[in-house]
Amino acid sequence: GNNDPEALAAAANPKSAGPTNAVIKTVNGMNQRRLGGSDIIVSDLGLGTQRWVSDDFNAPDEKNCYDFLDLAILKHGVNLLDTAEQYPIPSGGAKAKEGDSERLIGKWLNDRKGSVKRE
Repeated sequence: GNNDPEALAAAANPKSAGPTNAVIKTVNGMNQRRLGGSDIIVSDLGLGTQRWVSDDFNAPDEKNCYDFLDLAILKHGVNLLDTAEQYPIPSGGAKAKEGDSERLIGKWLNDRKGSVKRE
C-alpha cells in the first residue's frame, strides 16, 4: 500500500488540508503541524493560562505572564495558547475576575504590535 502521509490523509478525509503528523514548518526551533484536517498550523507545545493572575497564592503576576509570553511566543515559536472565558481559576476573589487571562493576553498582543504575527 501507499505509505505517503498526504495520500493517507486524503483517503481518510477527502476535505483534509493534509497530514496532521507532518511538520509543516519550524519557527525558532519549534515544530508546527496541521491541526486535524484543517489548514490551521499549531506548535507542538502550547502555553496554558489557567492560573494566570488568579487569586491563588502562587499565581504568576502580570509581569511573569508577559515574560512567559515573550519567551514562548517571541523566542521559541509557540503559537498555541490555552485559554477560556472563565480563566483564571480560581477567580471571583479579591483581584481575579473571569476573563482576566484573556484580557492580559490581549494587552500583551497590543503592547507587542509588530512583533507578533496573528494567525
